Amino acid sequence: MNDESGIGEPGVEIKKTMCWPSPGCHCNCGLLVKVKDNRILDIRGNPDFPYNRGAVCAERVPHFVQWLEHPDQLMHPLKRRGERGENLWERVSWDQALDEIAAKLQDLKARYGAECLSTIEGTYRSDFYPIRARFLNLFGNPGNVGAAGTACACNKVALSFALAGTTLPCVLAPPIKRLNCLVLLGRDYWAANPVRRRPMRRWREQNPGAKLIVVDPRRTEMAKMADMWLQIRPGTDTALLLAWMHVIIERGLYDREFVERWTHGFDRLKERAAEYPPERAAGITWIPSEQIVASAVAYAGNAPACIMSGLAPDQLGRNATRVEQAKLCLHAITGNMGGKAPGLAPEGPGPVVDGVMAIRDSMLQMAELCSPRQRARQLGSDRFKLMTWPAWERMNALYQETYGIPLPMSGHSFTAPEPAIWRSIVDGTPYPTKALITWGSNPLLNAANTKMVYRALKSPNLDLHVVLEHFMTPTAMLADYVLPAASKLERGTLSTMEDFTSVLVAAERAVAPLGERRTDYHFFRELAIRLGFGEHFPWETEEDLYNWRLAPLGITFKEAATKRYVITSSEPWTHETINPRTGRPTGFATRSGKFELYSNLLEELGYDPLPCYEEPPESPVRTPEIAAEYPLILINGGRFLPQFQSEHRQLGMGLREQHPDPLVEIHPDTAARLGILEGEWAEIETPRGSIVMKAHLAGGIDPRVVHAEHCWWFPEQPGAEPSLHGLWQSNVNVLTTDEPDACDPLTGSWPGRALLCRMRPVSPPA
Repeated sequence: MNDESGIGEPGVEIKKTMCWPSPGCHCNCGLLVKVKDNRILDIRGNPDFPYNRGAVCAERVPHFVQWLEHPDQLMHPLKRRGERGENLWERVSWDQALDEIAAKLQDLKARYGAECLSTIEGTYRSDFYPIRARFLNLFGNPGNVGAAGTACACNKVALSFALAGTTLPCVLAPPIKRLNCLVLLGRDYWAANPVRRRPMRRWREQNPGAKLIVVDPRRTEMAKMADMWLQIRPGTDTALLLAWMHVIIERGLYDREFVERWTHGFDRLKERAAEYPPERAAGITWIPSEQIVASAVAYAGNAPACIMSGLAPDQLGRNATRVEQAKLCLHAITGNMGGKAPGLAPEGPGPVVDGVMAIRDSMLQMAELCSPRQRARQLGSDRFKLMTWPAWERMNALYQETYGIPLPMSGHSFTAPEPAIWRSIVDGTPYPTKALITWGSNPLLNAANTKMVYRALKSPNLDLHVVLEHFMTPTAMLADYVLPAASKLERGTLSTMEDFTSVLVAAERAVAPLGERRTDYHFFRELAIRLGFGEHFPWETEEDLYNWRLAPLGITFKEAATKRYVITSSEPWTHETINPRTGRPTGFATRSGKFELYSNLLEELGYDPLPCYEEPPESPVRTPEIAAEYPLILINGGRFLPQFQSEHRQLGMGLREQHPDPLVEIHPDTAARLGILEGEWAEIETPRGSIVMKAHLAGGIDPRVVHAEHCWWFPEQPGAEPSLHGLWQSNVNVLTTDEPDACDPLTGSWPGRALLCRMRPVSPPA
């Protein structure tokens, strides 16, 4: 497969592409795809690609051709006939659809202002977020971008900008092979990042003295491998980490040199940590105090060490971002972002090669075109400030002063919280959202409070809803236009991961788009042309854009995608790097120039500047009256193979067949008490509604906790209402809430976990 001639076969090419949603996941594995006559013959891992070195997950990759050629794939633009949800459509041309969409947007803008448009987006389904940002800024929109990222890693990135002024490797991808201690906080590499299984095994084998600490309510595969498994009460992670700080500071296990030179507010943090002795944290977390002490000492005593948190802490509602703040403060006080911790130091922008920087996402966004007055109208920015305009305005000034380029707002670290968008549609507050573009997302499955999302998408107040998709999802069923989007197999890639990283990753497309599928870039560029600002999109194709972005480095996209793959800086840019703008160490792009244990930015925004613990919005402690009726703690969102998020539910592609039914994990003793049997159907109910799933009895979960799989729908069920492809049957977000008071006060992240429920056995669904 390394032979680019196709091993001598006439007409055969080997395309060097990358696994990505959709049809893959976020592991970004390099692939070699054998193609003839625009049809894929074979897919395997690329041994030269640095992220996976040829390894791929057996659960998904062998089925990508079946995914791409599935008969339910959308191939032509569709326009709604009849009412939303009736599943009545007519086929139209791209030109007709774009002409009508542009005319409607122009009319709505004239009547309601540019802020009447919002977008709903998935978790990094595209590398064209800076193009979307450019489009919205030219349109005059204040940044009404709703994204799953608010409760999925992007709040981590926003918090790292607040405390460190830049991104940190421990937020996304730490260098595992260099670590002497790895803490997994609500993260199961086994199911969520299957390509990491082999590196994890190798790390354990080659570093017998290294410590693996897993914090999780369930005994996952990673917990089985761990030296220490801390079975935590869902939602109490911040209390555990504050107790770790207490132990580390009290015993003098912190890095005094790094703390004194590079941190701000240590004495104030010490006072806060003193409030959380292990004995108090044990009562909150269900973890014995001796385990808390032992794990804190193991983390502090085995540098370099990293705490890697998964999505679970991001989805805790009121306590979500504080988990990340406590985690980053622990990294700082233990020196695990300094010279003694290679690969964990804060990263400046890049890639920078011989003093020249490539064009990053932030350089494409044209943020200056939207006035501060208009930007201040961004939905949710009056209340949830860390991921909206109030924080970006302050952070950007410091970032530009330090690095000379804008801070990215094009990705999902600075977005309008989705709950504010749904209420803007339904209630018109603080002003009406009249038009919605949903791309790379299925919010009827992935957003909290499905009933609220449904009300918004069915509302007569919503004059225009455009969906870009691969399949007809429940969300697409409620659109006015459904446009067939090219998958990652059908388009190239040049990505900085929303400027979260200091590298550029490149990959060519495997095949040309099938049917009438088009790329996200095509959609936004063609709309811009029709709306009168097409001159700001001079690149006719994505490859033209990619070549322009790489031109400062003297690299073509073809070279990057087929030979370089990952373009890194010739010298890593950290806080200790001499900044060419000042001639001094760069430091941190914060008010103090240091890592802020006591955050000046959070204080300016009106928040507690120190990490603090708060009970989940619904818990036996905060709401005992609800717990009396709903005595079990519900968690959800744990990844399960081969599915990824709300994808791969169609039968006939070899993916759903591996995991055909939604499962709820329950302890055998709890199941016996409730009369629930293995493999039988059970109802899960919260104060907001009920769903059914098949029971899976597991001794590795606390008897007081149950875990329900996320994002379940059934394409084989009718598309028209009331079914909407089985939307209401097993969709766990029917059970969750997005009420503003339950959301994280800093970011608007909604609580998908640590809620209260009850269960009972039921007959199988019809």
